[in-house]
Amino acid sequence: MTTQPRATFIETDMVSLAGYSLSDLRADQSRELADAVRSVLKQVERPRANLGGSGPPGRAD
Repeated sequence: MTTQPRATFIETDMVSLAGYSLSDLRADQSRELADAVRSVLKQVERPRANLGGSGPPGRAD
């Protein structure tokens, strides 16, 4: 049996925080980071309803 090669990256709309410390994040005033925070908070407000059922995901976005 052969194994599938692991992806070296995952495509995402989120800003990369690789190499950032918490201090860096607190000091970062960029629009990209602010947009990413808004996107995450929006998803937290409307969490996924799919908890392992056989139906489609419960998200509308």
